[in-house]
Amino acid sequence: MIEFWPRSLFARNLVLLIAFSLVVQFSTIAVYMLLQRPRVIEQGTLVATQINSLSIALSQVPSAVRERIVQQVNRDGQIAIVSDARPPSGIEDRSMLMDLFLRTVRAHVPARTQLHWENDPNSRLWADVTIDGRRYWIILPVRILLRFGWLSSTLALFSIMALIATIVALLIQRRINRPLREIAEVARKLGEGGQPERLPTYSSTELAAVANQFNAMTDSLEAMEASRAVMLAGISHDIRTPLTKLRLALAIEESSYEAPLSRYIEQIDGIVGQFLDYARTGSDEPVIDVDLNTLIMQMAGEFEERGYCFELHLRKLPTVAFRPIAMLRVIRNLMDNAVKYGVSGFEVTTWHKANEIGFAVLDRGPGIPTADSERLLRPFIRADMGRSTVSGTGLGLAIVDRIVRLHNGKFCLQPRDPEGGLMACVTFSYMRSPASGSLETDHHPSQGENVIN
Repeated sequence: MIEFWPRSLFARNLVLLIAFSLVVQFSTIAVYMLLQRPRVIEQGTLVATQINSLSIALSQVPSAVRERIVQQVNRDGQIAIVSDARPPSGIEDRSMLMDLFLRTVRAHVPARTQLHWENDPNSRLWADVTIDGRRYWIILPVRILLRFGWLSSTLALFSIMALIATIVALLIQRRINRPLREIAEVARKLGEGGQPERLPTYSSTELAAVANQFNAMTDSLEAMEASRAVMLAGISHDIRTPLTKLRLALAIEESSYEAPLSRYIEQIDGIVGQFLDYARTGSDEPVIDVDLNTLIMQMAGEFEERGYCFELHLRKLPTVAFRPIAMLRVIRNLMDNAVKYGVSGFEVTTWHKANEIGFAVLDRGPGIPTADSERLLRPFIRADMGRSTVSGTGLGLAIVDRIVRLHNGKFCLQPRDPEGGLMACVTFSYMRSPASGSLETDHHPSQGENVIN
């Protein structure tokens, strides 16, 4: 692809239209020059003939008669003969036609004849003749378009054509951009996990074909989503119902194997839950304004009941539009990972800076290699080092990444500090409202203030 070729359709249309206008302009100028050339040569020949005829006529009569002839010519016609006037200093606003005209005149008059051009107030040619030692200037009007300023006229015409091309390009692009924006907006909502929408039927065949294909794809996605929902409901019912019955049977029999069997049942139930969580997109959950700190404190309370205390460093945050259940799942998975793999130093911190808020879950576990941070966000991938000793499905971080991306956020794993441990960071962008203008100054997770212990 040519590097200088613009990427936007508007710029491409504008370049093509300007190029087309240039071709039309120079073609018009070329045709005009070809049509004017014979007329200019004819006019130059005629003017040269008049100069020669007057020069011969004046040279063949006595001086007394010559003066009467000069007076008669000056009185009766547009041609003037003067002997006491000064010609213009030079030729201005030269053009190709003017040069052709002057070359034609010079080719038909004596070589010693001087020619001067006068632009104002009328286009006239001055030619000198010397008779009996006296210098006369023959002034002839030139009624042909010789004052065609090549450069200035070309620039003016090009500017007009470029303006017309820009207006035409805007009109064309406006008709194209409206349906393209609609398609892009519907595709964006669909990519973010929103409900599939249908595109309208466009009048142009090309856009209508795109809309029909997009609507067919949307129908297929809806059918797949319906099938997936039925499958998830079936898995949840057909697997968890026997597990519940097995728990009940163990509780009734009070078997000595109750403790390990119950643990296995809990593991199976947890694995099924992980698969179901990963399969859920969360797009069907309504988006509401949520205080992220409230969700974190709620989840920290649940972990505290299980015997795991997280030190909270929570900064004042604005309310942001989230899917609260999906966001609770993100916080739970990250805190659960810290409990499973971390040794100590469980912390959760929140921060804000500019139009961004975020939170991080930290632990003092073995951490992960930096090279594995991206790989571990894929489903069914687990660490190869110390963290691999704990059983799991490898879906927890993939679920977090999926939900965070659904909210247009960013999720990353990075070393906590040189002393070891892991920091799982989640950041979201938000539009600052007037009500949030009193937020505190920017902070980084490592600079959090201990608000709640």
